[in-house]
Amino acid sequence: MIYLKKAELQDRKKVYDWLYHSDFSPELNKMQGYPPDRPPGFDEFKEDYEDFYFEDFSPEKGRAYLIVLKKDGTKENIGFISYTAIHLKKGMAEIDIWLKSLKYTGKGYGTVAVKLLSHKLFNEGLHTLIIRPCLKNTRAIRSYKKSGFQEEPFIPENYFKTEYMDDTEGDCGPGGDLFLVKKAINFRH
Repeated sequence: MIYLKKAELQDRKKVYDWLYHSDFSPELNKMQGYPPDRPPGFDEFKEDYEDFYFEDFSPEKGRAYLIVLKKDGTKENIGFISYTAIHLKKGMAEIDIWLKSLKYTGKGYGTVAVKLLSHKLFNEGLHTLIIRPCLKNTRAIRSYKKSGFQEEPFIPENYFKTEYMDDTEGDCGPGGDLFLVKKAINFRH
């Protein structure tokens, strides 16, 4: 069984390590254009994942969660999922997710986590979720589509606040991302 647990500040370093120093980090880093021996440092990660992601004082900006696997009476943190809404128009959020090891991929855990967070956000009144995986990350794309996301043309002015229009590029460089959208009208409880 998969469930989400609010991430806390003391979790930030381990989720950084899962992203940039795990057994699948070399593949992800390459997709995002980072040299194999020089992924972003922890200070850079903290600039992207500010304190509010790990605390409850600004849920309108975003929040982070640990993905927990409960199996055979044990619980294990197996990944990270978050949403951010700072740069998007009212009622919208962008999701980001990664698992801590390749051994947790291909089992549907990420798909369930995305569905759980989508459900939570739609129940809190959001109407549109976006996610922008690298085109080369076919495993993630399949997972997001299974969780209800659909490909749409990326038209920044339909989603981004005016003050963020200069920063609409995804993590994988110009033309390197796939734009996926999930709308509340497509949401099934």
